[in-house]
Amino acid sequence: MLSILKFRRADVPAIAIAVVVTIAALAAVILIGAPEGQTASNHAPVPASGSIDLVKWDFGKGGSVSLAGGWRFEPAFVGTPSATMPGEPMIIPVPGYWPAHTAGQGSSGETTRAAYSLRLRLPVAPSGQRFALETGYWLSAYRVYANGELLLDSGRVSDSAEAETANAYSKIVTLPRPSEVIELRFEVSNHLSRFGGSFVAPRIGFENSIRDSMDLLRAMSTFLVGSMFFAALYHLMLFFLDRSAPAKLWFACFAALLCIRTLTIAPLAIFAHGLIGQDWVWRIDYASSMLLLPACYQFFLNSFPRQVSARVSPWLWTITGTFSLLTLITGLLAGELGMKAVEALAAPFIVYLFASLARGVIERELGAALALAGWILCAAASIHDILLDNMLVAGTDLIPFGFFGFFLCNSGMMAARFQHAFRDARRASRRLQQLNDELESAVQARTFELKVKLDELGSKQTELVRAREEAETANTAKSKFLATMSHELRTPLNSILGFSEIIRDERVGQIGDQRYCEFAGHINESGTHLLSLIGDILDLSRIESGRLELQFEELSVEDIAHAAMHRAATRQRRASDAVEIRRHVGLPMLSADRRAFMQMLINLISNALKFTPDGGKITVSAFVRDDGGMTVQVADVGIGMAAEDIPKAMMAFSQVDDNLSRRHEGSGLGLTIVKSFMEQHSGAINIQSEKGRGTTVSLEFPACRVVALRRETAVAIAGD
Repeated sequence: MLSILKFRRADVPAIAIAVVVTIAALAAVILIGAPEGQTASNHAPVPASGSIDLVKWDFGKGGSVSLAGGWRFEPAFVGTPSATMPGEPMIIPVPGYWPAHTAGQGSSGETTRAAYSLRLRLPVAPSGQRFALETGYWLSAYRVYANGELLLDSGRVSDSAEAETANAYSKIVTLPRPSEVIELRFEVSNHLSRFGGSFVAPRIGFENSIRDSMDLLRAMSTFLVGSMFFAALYHLMLFFLDRSAPAKLWFACFAALLCIRTLTIAPLAIFAHGLIGQDWVWRIDYASSMLLLPACYQFFLNSFPRQVSARVSPWLWTITGTFSLLTLITGLLAGELGMKAVEALAAPFIVYLFASLARGVIERELGAALALAGWILCAAASIHDILLDNMLVAGTDLIPFGFFGFFLCNSGMMAARFQHAFRDARRASRRLQQLNDELESAVQARTFELKVKLDELGSKQTELVRAREEAETANTAKSKFLATMSHELRTPLNSILGFSEIIRDERVGQIGDQRYCEFAGHINESGTHLLSLIGDILDLSRIESGRLELQFEELSVEDIAHAAMHRAATRQRRASDAVEIRRHVGLPMLSADRRAFMQMLINLISNALKFTPDGGKITVSAFVRDDGGMTVQVADVGIGMAAEDIPKAMMAFSQVDDNLSRRHEGSGLGLTIVKSFMEQHSGAINIQSEKGRGTTVSLEFPACRVVALRRETAVAIAGD
């Protein structure tokens, strides 16, 4: 337990302030919240049975006297102000609501009007002094008589709601010249609130003392309003400058609501009454009071998110916001009922926030001690005023002053956090400056190294440019050499192929020995294969040199597939022995270069024949894709290859397996040429293969190459 209570040194001043403020708050609640006239230092007489004797009371030393006690009560009074009720008078406490079952009632059963009276015995006032009466807070219109003389009309007392004008707030009236006995009478009517009667009891004393006390209270309230206004404005500006700290926004909202509420309760409400009337003063009072609880909860939630739960916040806003809105729209009845509900709701939240902030103190959250002290002060004032509202204690509203203490403590908490953040920022700034100096030194050293390397790279760049030019010259010479040699080799190869074919077929006469025919056949096959290789090299040379020009025309995929199948072969087998070309009516024409398209299919079918064992089938098919393009596929069930070997197969002069290349002849240019031709057609080649399961090569032409498009889900090329 002792280890838990070990605080940081920075927390000690805040904790000390918190303890002092908490003790002061509790003392203030005990002293101010006690029934008026019955504090430890004030043993003034108390009204009983409708009269009070103050002849022996020293108003100079003891101060003014609260008239809280038993007053005579006249329900539904009639006659003149001096009229008396026959029989035993009814005695009820002041402050207090009148008993609805005995007070005057209108046709709707609502409480309407009644009269309160009190007999005062006063001493002779010293020279230069006069007695004055602070009327207290009455619900809702009232007039004051002394010995039958009208002293004050606060509002307009009436039997009807239409004629009544409410003005419930306390005023100061000077009593008539010294008289041993004063019959004090208050006539009250109420058609606005659910209850009638007295909320704060009258007070009597020397006029100067009464007025000074009222002026002091108004000055304190005005100071509170000004403080809250500037606090709201200040924290709102801080929030707009730093949106990452929402606690400032909710603190500003809390201060603004407290400012509004203070303007709508005594002693400043009398000024607001002259602008908007009693009904709207009470509506705004209740509405702003209800919203203080969720605004306070939201502030603590954003200030201590690890200790205060966010789950209940939306419900709290919903409930209090609904009651507040109904109060502003429908009137005072909704405000009184809603305020009772919010008061009941406040009790568990007061306990919960106290426990959460206490946990924050134990967990050494920065500023939690001051926040806890402010909340104790605020909660104590709230509890006092809830009890006051329900007539369980007497006194003055403490919420403005309790919340002002709350404001001071939490301002201190926010200032402590700011100071802590400022110290961290200053330390970080020093560290950043140190790192910046180190970085600058490192940059200077690195800059020098880079300058040296840049000079080296400059000289090497010249060499690289020269080497690139030499490589380009060599590549051009290679392409010219390949083109020239390919052309030069074609002429003798054509002769070799022609004469070997004549000898093989014995077109000019019998040879005599059949072995010569076989030899001539082998010569013809080898020459044909060599011519194919020369053609591939020539095509690649044209593509690399950019001299390949395509002639686009509308082609029948069926016809090109047929021609490619008959021309594709290996030295061991012909395509017609193993290739199946699937048929489907309605395949659209394809805009492509005839020779290039033919060469692509020949290369793909030849590769499939090369790597498909005897008995295996090769399928050629085509279909229109959903995007409008056409795909031509050549699929086999041959040896296949692994997925990681596909990029290698696409490289020029490369085969997947060197051992495989020894068993299957080829230059390794077939797929490279197909890829280059497809790029010239704005298309792409896609290879899907699995080792031991076969390979599917797809030529994917874009929609712009498809003529007279017809959408089909599975379209195949016409076949045998």
